[in-house]
Amino acid sequence: LVDIANGPITRTAENCVYIQENLNNRNELRKIIQHYRPHTIVHFASLLRGSSEQDRELAWKVNMNGTFALFELSLELGIKKFFFPSTLATYGGKLPKRLPEDTPQWADGLYGVTKSSIERLGVYYQRQHGLDFRCLRLPITVSPFAPTAAASSYASRVFIEGVEQKRYTFNVNPHTRASLMYVDDAISGIAQMLRAPVETLTKRVYNVHSLSPTAEEIANSASKRIAGIEIAYEPNEKVIAVVENWPEIVEDQSARNDWGWSPKFSLDAMADDIIVRLTTNNQ
Repeated sequence: LVDIANGPITRTAENCVYIQENLNNRNELRKIIQHYRPHTIVHFASLLRGSSEQDRELAWKVNMNGTFALFELSLELGIKKFFFPSTLATYGGKLPKRLPEDTPQWADGLYGVTKSSIERLGVYYQRQHGLDFRCLRLPITVSPFAPTAAASSYASRVFIEGVEQKRYTFNVNPHTRASLMYVDDAISGIAQMLRAPVETLTKRVYNVHSLSPTAEEIANSASKRIAGIEIAYEPNEKVIAVVENWPEIVEDQSARNDWGWSPKFSLDAMADDIIVRLTTNNQ
């Protein structure tokens, strides 16, 4: 596990080794890969939407230059598989409520531009150099560790702040609805795709979808489980302009057909699990 942070934000597996390093330090990354000789690189490092707009030069260095370096190191050092998580932000514009798999990608923000560019770059390395590149475009991902500033954070923060503060104010409308999934489904989907035999893959970049509840339905699921929580709505026009242009349903038939993608968590199951985790962490 390699990151620029001082340490992991949560408990890691017993056999996990944590190394603090900068993605743009290619020589040090080379030493790490040479020492541990991984079969697969799972590359999550990225500046997100807000941070990318605040510092475009850093976003390009991290998202583009850093990833290019990892692709080159993969070829140099014999890495077999390379996984990269992409995003619905690669599409941009006002999207249909039901998003077809072949929808053209014209990202509005630099974050989406870099993600779509890396999708193409990964396919190039697969076709021209034989690197087994695999990628999932993830929707809003509900997690106990979701940052506060992201437009998509409302789906997670209602649980986080509900447990910690007994209150949450949504910056979207009660009727706002967008495609999302629980983090455990995202992780199991990544693992499932990485295990899939290469001959079953008809694509290198797949869409995946799980749920599409409204903000109010998410709020209700939190209210049923967190005694005394206070819910309010103060819609932010900038956030609404982003989130309400996202799809409610993302067609993902290729993932279901090719490698058996099937999310496990309903809204209720997700709410139960995240609250148990948050409560346990707080204790």
